[in-house]
Amino acid sequence: MIFRRLFPPQDKSVTVMDGREWDRRGLMRFAVGAGLSSFCAPAAEPNIRWGLGLVTWRGNSEWPEILADVEAAGFSGVEPFSGKFLNDHAMAQLGELLQMHKTIRMCSIYWNGPFHEPAQHDRLWEQGRKVLGYLKRFGADRFTFGPPRPDVEDEKIAISNAAKFVNDFGRMALEEYQVRTDIHPHVGSLIENPRQIDMLMDLTDSKYFNLAPDTAQVWMGGGDPVALFQKYKHRIIYIHYKDVRAYYRGLGDYMNNVVELGRGVIDFPTLHRILKSVSYKGWITIDLDNARSSPRDSGRIQKEYIDRILAPIYS
Repeated sequence: MIFRRLFPPQDKSVTVMDGREWDRRGLMRFAVGAGLSSFCAPAAEPNIRWGLGLVTWRGNSEWPEILADVEAAGFSGVEPFSGKFLNDHAMAQLGELLQMHKTIRMCSIYWNGPFHEPAQHDRLWEQGRKVLGYLKRFGADRFTFGPPRPDVEDEKIAISNAAKFVNDFGRMALEEYQVRTDIHPHVGSLIENPRQIDMLMDLTDSKYFNLAPDTAQVWMGGGDPVALFQKYKHRIIYIHYKDVRAYYRGLGDYMNNVVELGRGVIDFPTLHRILKSVSYKGWITIDLDNARSSPRDSGRIQKEYIDRILAPIYS
């Protein structure tokens, strides 16, 4: 115990201090009064954990550079997405490197596919199981679906087909892997605008499938992030924070209009207050597609905004 290290006892039941004999109860009362009890209790888990999405790194970036940047910028999580990082070799390399970057964890995995096509469901189910295995390996408990393409003959049928798949998959993920699943609405996709988001939420069970809003994607898709957060505050289980220029809607010239937190139109303080109102606990990932400087410098800029503006509201 910490008290034995601080004050070595003279025998098994009594400690001598300043010429006085203290029994264990007296020592505990002294320790509490002196503020030493904090040594005995583990640090409280934060409500919000902050991560960075791999989309910020472009070109030939590899895990060593990415993890060094994440750590240097002050973040504690990474989110891989569909591409070169979702394979056995990349996951094995990540596992080895995280032994050296012990403050970093996996937030979620972003994964997309043609979930609205029943003919693809068996194949996607098996691929999704592999992704769930990666999440389980790293102790992560969020699986984030990216929506399919929007070019469908019948939107209602397509969203209904997608809803059935993600709901069934979400049930399996929860029951077999203890992982919860969500949708990340995306501009230029089948789940882009408030009407489409509402349809998918209405067709799925909140026990098995929920929402992972990306603030800039919601804005670009024609929605209001504040209204969406308020409406679905009890179904938000994972979040992407990303800012965007005020005048910008739609998909064209996307990369030139997404910006670091606090440099665009998104009202992050109000969003953070909504999260506080429901005692949200979990990850918020900064998912910036286009760092204006280096990913590391961009991360530091965003972490400074988080610490200065958002953390005092809710952390």
